[in-house]
Amino acid sequence: MKNTLRTLLLGSVAAASVAAPSFVYAQEVDVEELVVTGSRIRRDTFTAPVPVSVLSSEQIRASGNVSLAEAMLEIPTISANTNSQNSSSTLFLAGQARADIRGLGAERTLVLMDGRRIVFSDASSPGVDLNMIPSLMVDRIETVAGGASAVYGSEAIAGVVNIIMKKEFDGLEFDVQTGLSQEGDGAEFRIGALYGTKLLDDRLNLLVGGEVSRQEPVMQRDRDWAFPGIRRDNRKSPQPIIPNSRSNSSPFATFQLTTGPLGTARAVAIDARNPSQIVRLSNACSTPTVQADCQDEALIYSNSYLALQAKSSRGTFRTFADYQLTDNIKVFGDVLYSRVDGYGYFQPAFTTALGSGTLPLPFRGDNAFLQGTSQAASQLRAEWLAAGKTFTQGSSANVGKFFNEFGGRDVKTERETLRLVGGMQGDFEAFERKFNWDWYAQYGETNGTTTSYNQPNLNRIKQATDAVLVNGQIVCRDVNARANGCVPWNLVDGPNQAAVAWANANSTTDQEVKETVVAANITSDLFELPAGPVGVAIGGEYRKEESFFAQDELGASGALYINPIGTRQGEYDVVEGYGEVRLPLLKDVPFAKELSVELAGRLADYSSIGRTEQYRVLIEWAPVEDIRFRASQGTAVRAPNIVELYAPQSRNFNSTAQDPCDSANFAAATADQKAARRVTCAAAIANYDPATFQSNFGTGRSSLALLQGGNPDLGPEEADTYNLGVVIQPRWIPNLQMSLDFFKYNLSNQIDTVPVNTLLTDLCYDSSAAYASNPFCAQIKRDPTGANGGGIPGGVSEIILLDQNVAKVKVEGYDASIQYGFRSAEMFNRDFGDFAFRVDATWMYRWALQGLPGEDYTQLANTITNATPEWKGQASVQWNFQNVGVTWTTHYIGSMISTTSFQPSALDPFYTGDYYLHDLRVRYELNDQVVLRGGIQNLTDETPPYLPETYTGTSVGSSSFDNRGRFFFVGATLRY
Repeated sequence: MKNTLRTLLLGSVAAASVAAPSFVYAQEVDVEELVVTGSRIRRDTFTAPVPVSVLSSEQIRASGNVSLAEAMLEIPTISANTNSQNSSSTLFLAGQARADIRGLGAERTLVLMDGRRIVFSDASSPGVDLNMIPSLMVDRIETVAGGASAVYGSEAIAGVVNIIMKKEFDGLEFDVQTGLSQEGDGAEFRIGALYGTKLLDDRLNLLVGGEVSRQEPVMQRDRDWAFPGIRRDNRKSPQPIIPNSRSNSSPFATFQLTTGPLGTARAVAIDARNPSQIVRLSNACSTPTVQADCQDEALIYSNSYLALQAKSSRGTFRTFADYQLTDNIKVFGDVLYSRVDGYGYFQPAFTTALGSGTLPLPFRGDNAFLQGTSQAASQLRAEWLAAGKTFTQGSSANVGKFFNEFGGRDVKTERETLRLVGGMQGDFEAFERKFNWDWYAQYGETNGTTTSYNQPNLNRIKQATDAVLVNGQIVCRDVNARANGCVPWNLVDGPNQAAVAWANANSTTDQEVKETVVAANITSDLFELPAGPVGVAIGGEYRKEESFFAQDELGASGALYINPIGTRQGEYDVVEGYGEVRLPLLKDVPFAKELSVELAGRLADYSSIGRTEQYRVLIEWAPVEDIRFRASQGTAVRAPNIVELYAPQSRNFNSTAQDPCDSANFAAATADQKAARRVTCAAAIANYDPATFQSNFGTGRSSLALLQGGNPDLGPEEADTYNLGVVIQPRWIPNLQMSLDFFKYNLSNQIDTVPVNTLLTDLCYDSSAAYASNPFCAQIKRDPTGANGGGIPGGVSEIILLDQNVAKVKVEGYDASIQYGFRSAEMFNRDFGDFAFRVDATWMYRWALQGLPGEDYTQLANTITNATPEWKGQASVQWNFQNVGVTWTTHYIGSMISTTSFQPSALDPFYTGDYYLHDLRVRYELNDQVVLRGGIQNLTDETPPYLPETYTGTSVGSSSFDNRGRFFFVGATLRY
């Protein structure tokens, strides 16, 4: 029974233990020395030097998640990053899941396996995909929030996620799990096996295991609350929420016959309900950018193509072996192989009625298909003449169209990762001291291919749709295109398959990432002080990182609809050395049950950025047995990765940017902002009128073009980190444990592009600096005539955003945890089972970004933009009785600001409101060999906050909220 409660208490930490260590009865535990995440000095588990969150294998399995990253999102210190809800809309990260501590980014969260690095999973955006790791072979996950670079090196600014794998197992285990949403989609399946044995008189230990899993997509059109969706009414201030407007990019075609303000613009569309008909659009749908209340049923909702959750499949295999050469020396090897396939869902290639964006497409008056005999052609000719147009080449209309004929621009990314580790470990005695040592060599390699489907050739679409009559035959106008096999495309009645095939194309990218590591460590207790032994650890490491990413020639040329990225490659290496020492100063004296100091330092020499230095000082003080204080201060660095250093400049797009000069945004601005914009916008846009100017980008409009790329002159990011905490375990209340920790990060020289909305507002149009001499305004390229990519006079053709050491970040807050458990038989003299209660919470009241030196800090704590709620918590109640266990878990995210692009008075509503989500899980041990489990995630079928900025749950920030709905799962474990 005692073991049952101990397991229960440890298992109740579904959100992880921000206090270290997790509670167990001291008298029931064999205290052994081991390495705890956050330090390399060997110690017993009750003297962890920093707050450590622990997620056990049983918690991972019971969670009902098939992905480690999804299970980790229950930890309050973990923020949403790349996951199944937002990776479907990425070109290369589909199917990946990454860890992000405190919203500082996956690139600042170091992910380790058994204290060793893991090769990056992607060359386009370096980071570790947790989906490559077989969850059934994980023993536990330890997370340390706080700078750990002095111990582990670069990337550990935000903290460390250390995945501790199983090293021993006796017997054979099978595990299977499946799940389905209430709507019958989003199915998940996983099956895995694990086998372990000892051979050769127990000197050889062997462990083999693996698993395969699959996740099916959830489409936006299959959720009533998500489709057709909602938007802001930007005609009003504050902007209320209204039903989503329809798109004037039609799966057939719309023709912008005349432009102008509301009431004067004229447009017609091929009716999506009956493509043989031409329909004149209402005033609200006739402007090049549709009005907020555009609801003509001849048009469609553009989000019908999009996914709420991605599709992925993976298979992963691991084998571990160690052999006892002597009583003091062991040799080991660890092999991991994984194959992960991810799928992304995108709208088909499209043109806009504005005539801007990637594919501006005019329909000319002498187009041969306009003179066709079909009913649609006849009706279009009548509308053409009624709009005052002529059947000549010089008379044209912009076409708004989704090219459904090609299909969606979906992507499939296939990645294979191989990780090989071999080394030795042991101990010896010298100078009457025991020394523990280890060395290892490690090689990791990721190879991948991304196929981007239906990325049509831009020139070929323009050539094929520009069809004319020559000698009574319909041909492409361009003579060279005709010689190249151009097939005319009928925009009025639909193309034939030959025209589609001639214009369509696919694009592929290949990538390879390599990591080589050789490292050695030695630890010992050098000598005794009155308060205990002086523990030390020293070591060194050599590491080389290599990365190659290449797009096919046609895609890289810019000829296709896909972003031209080209080739990016590079490498660097680093030699590092570190040292740690633990000094016990006092023990078992009045007001000092224990007092110790730890010092850690690390030196590194990078081929890319030169020398870096890091340190950490940590103090632990337990005035009495029941209370322990801990404090630390340290520095951390992150070396720029290969993409940040060597990525070529390439075109990208942003769909959330807002133009401060737009009339709706101007109307919603403060008095100071309006005063600044009257000057800066007038300097940027000829004849600027803040009451009438409508930008070419923003809500419901085309995406904004960005030019982005790397910078080989980058330096390292640097951070100062602080922690002050207390752990209370009162002897007079058995099984109660409480902790409270203050954390603080000061990050400088952050490698980043300036956030596009910050550039547009704070750094340019709301700045008091002279427009002509403001370097940030120079990054915003406006098109004076509208003919060079801007779409309208004064529209933005592109914004230049390159990686720079420009930003600073300040993060502050508190982590709190309380845990209590009891046996009903002991408390009530009657056995109702064992109970465990736990609450974990994070109050992060500051997450402030200074985009550029000298600028004011922008508060991003409590914002959806950065996935950083001010309040985040989890509470769980667990009950165990005989063979049955039941757990109820409630997740909480405090109300957040929906966007940083507007003032609170500009949007109604502006805040997300408090969010609660509940899970119910049941476990039944049928016998010693079979354990059954099942549960319901999101028991009350909660949806993301019903705001346009959050309701789909598919951006980084809004993916903190579940968008799948109520989800049922069952699983079973069989042991032999």
